[in-house]
Amino acid sequence: MNPSQLLALSPLLILTGGIVLLLLQVAFFRGHRGAVAATLLVLVLAAASCIIVLSTLPATGIAVTGLMQVDRFGLFICLLNILAAAVVTLLGFHYLRARLGDRATITDSRESYPEEFYILLLLALAGGCALVFCNHFASFFLALELMGMAFYPLLAFSVHGDRSPQRDQLLSLESGLKYLLLSALATVTGLFGIALMFAASGSLSFSAGGSGIFPEHMYLGGLVLFLVAALFKLSLVPFHQWTPDVYQGAPTPVTALISTLGKGALVAILLKFFQHLGLYGNDAANLLLAILAATSMLVGNLLALRQTNIKRLLAYSSIAHIGYLFVAFLVGDQAIGNEAVTYYLVAYVVTTLCAFAAVSLAADSTLPHIPGGPLPLHKREKDPFQKAFYRGLLWRSPTLALCFATALLSLAGIPLTLGFVGKFYLFSAGINGQLWWLVAALIIGSALGLYYYLGLLLTLFQREDKSGSGEVGTPPAAAGKVHPGQPELTTPLPIAFSGRLILFLLTILLLLFGIYPQPLINWIIAL
Repeated sequence: MNPSQLLALSPLLILTGGIVLLLLQVAFFRGHRGAVAATLLVLVLAAASCIIVLSTLPATGIAVTGLMQVDRFGLFICLLNILAAAVVTLLGFHYLRARLGDRATITDSRESYPEEFYILLLLALAGGCALVFCNHFASFFLALELMGMAFYPLLAFSVHGDRSPQRDQLLSLESGLKYLLLSALATVTGLFGIALMFAASGSLSFSAGGSGIFPEHMYLGGLVLFLVAALFKLSLVPFHQWTPDVYQGAPTPVTALISTLGKGALVAILLKFFQHLGLYGNDAANLLLAILAATSMLVGNLLALRQTNIKRLLAYSSIAHIGYLFVAFLVGDQAIGNEAVTYYLVAYVVTTLCAFAAVSLAADSTLPHIPGGPLPLHKREKDPFQKAFYRGLLWRSPTLALCFATALLSLAGIPLTLGFVGKFYLFSAGINGQLWWLVAALIIGSALGLYYYLGLLLTLFQREDKSGSGEVGTPPAAAGKVHPGQPELTTPLPIAFSGRLILFLLTILLLLFGIYPQPLINWIIAL
């Protein structure tokens, strides 16, 4: 391996070295803050490495053995993944601190050590970054499984101690188990599809499928099985059944991670896969994906209309947004298709991170105020993941409410937000590709989404009634009833400075690239 190849792989090498160093640090010094600092340092170094490689990389990229092709598009997606990992690192710190206390080290043997969270996070990031460089099924499968094997314990990551509600622990374990079983089924399906494609073409390289010198029916059968496994990971309808339950039960920072890093990396590698195989000219494949995309837009938004749990609402919303993205994906062989997919992917990741950051910080703020441990959810006045909890949030926590409102506006595609520019790109790509019925589904889905996004937005601005109960029509006798240790509903939510900083920076990105998108567009065009 020559120096240029080593430089091209430096982001992955830094992440791998960071994981080893973090393991050694944890072996000799168990400290929560130290693990967070080490993780952020690794992420900064990996991001700097991506930028350096981008400035020196040839336009055609660099082939590293026969398994990977490091190119500008892959490095851009790596930067996006690192951004998601950095946000989740800080959200995870707040999530764990709210349940384990604010000590630098853990001394009580009954409580969990939280450092494993950051090791698993870096493993998932390493898998996601390796995935976008793959041009061979062997490296693809190994990278995908590295990411998946880190997701399983992260989804089931339950901390123990007096501050951690038992119901949260059980839901987290349920989430991890469901994803493990269903993902294993999808992995087996995809692996069987890869085996069929190898038996037909005699090669595991992505480009081997474009040669056409093989039994076509066997290869197409394997391709269908492979796409089924990929679409399961992306949770397109009808492979979406796992998404709401897993999103609801998992720790909120992990929900943000799996909905951004997991899906973004897979969309990027599918785009490269379709280009290598020339599948944009295959009418059957395009029709199948178009039907699934349209169904996802409509079903995702229709099911979101009935949700009162915020995490389930965002889960169905993510199903619809991946359906939106496939409108541009299907014209990806044209310049505007590639630009639209990349831009909308950025908009989706940043907006989703902002929305889940607001939800995670709001839920964490309800725990430290409860002496002697938190009340079970069924005994609390309000579940922090229910829409009713967010009624009048503007008057309790203006910064949190305004940032969450901006994220909702971006998800809805309202002008002056990043989501609006991304959705405009999708319309342009769909019209340019003459996908008229998909554009119609996009319009209908956006109208449905606008209804529940703006409904939730109005909830944030509703004033609490004078009794402080927050419920319209609450009887006066029950209005002032608050369980011991439970904060009053009019009490401001205590959000730490670092949490406010995360929300502020993500909101600035949403507004900056919504008002002035040209720098981001120029960067994407230059990839």
